[in-house]
Amino acid sequence: MASTYTANTGIEKIGSGEQAGAWGTTTNTNFDIIDDALNGVLTLTISGNTTLTTDDGTVSNGHHKVLLLTGSPSSAFNLTIDPNDQQKWYFVSNSTGQTATILQGGGSGTTVSMATGTSAIVYADGTGSNANVGNISTDVLGDTSPQLGGNLDTNGKNINFGDSATAGTDDTLQFGASQDLKIYHHATNGSFIVDSGTGNLNISASQVSLLGGADGAETMATFADDGAVTLYHNDSAKLATSATGASVTGTLAADTAVTATTSMTTATMNATTVDLGDYTITESAGTLRIAYQGTNKFKLDSSGNLTVTGNITAFGSI
Repeated sequence: MASTYTANTGIEKIGSGEQAGAWGTTTNTNFDIIDDALNGVLTLTISGNTTLTTDDGTVSNGHHKVLLLTGSPSSAFNLTIDPNDQQKWYFVSNSTGQTATILQGGGSGTTVSMATGTSAIVYADGTGSNANVGNISTDVLGDTSPQLGGNLDTNGKNINFGDSATAGTDDTLQFGASQDLKIYHHATNGSFIVDSGTGNLNISASQVSLLGGADGAETMATFADDGAVTLYHNDSAKLATSATGASVTGTLAADTAVTATTSMTTATMNATTVDLGDYTITESAGTLRIAYQGTNKFKLDSSGNLTVTGNITAFGSI
């Protein structure tokens, strides 16, 4: 009985009573084929269309499990699995600079296109002239609950989110056992940080700054630990708190009356002008002025001189 061969790897099955004196050589070749099929790594230098051949009883390039495609082909190329009646699967890495199309049979069967710089697990069904080639996804898209066994290293890359319809629907970064904190961007309405859980939304730092513009070139507000809270207009400080109160740079305007419900013992206002609607209080060069609708009515200078436009009416002692 003559030797036969396994259907997919071409390992020789020695016939009964065959190969007297050569049995050991055939067996060693079979072991080499098995070794390549299980663990073999082959570098293929690609210059154009290339064929992966699995020869019966002979070590060949189609036996290897891992295929590293290198070289500098001038254009896209085909990598053909031959023969077309063997079932195969390979780990393939394409670093040729060109797109590789992996096929078997050359008929109407499916093929796999691999861009340069990508890797894939590829299989061929070995169904003949219209054999199909497919790939097994190695990404996490098909896993509905992927988990990490350690820290996620972005390897110098970005994590990109698209536009979300509403918080938690899609493209949302979520935190907490009940997804209480959500960060997302809406295509029309801007960006959102939404806290729907118990407790406060806390931002902790030695100084927290709110910056204006996409480049952060202007300061809008700063909050310093054990220090001032400062509000800015057009990158200029206008209102700042201190240990003794608050200071205003510029004009402090009030459109409506202000009612105090607690007593005020000491107030310091570092402003050159206070606008109270119809009345304006101005301090300049040691002189205090009170104007009504733009006309000076009261002036007190640093020497104690008082000038009033109009009558002074007193009821009782002054």
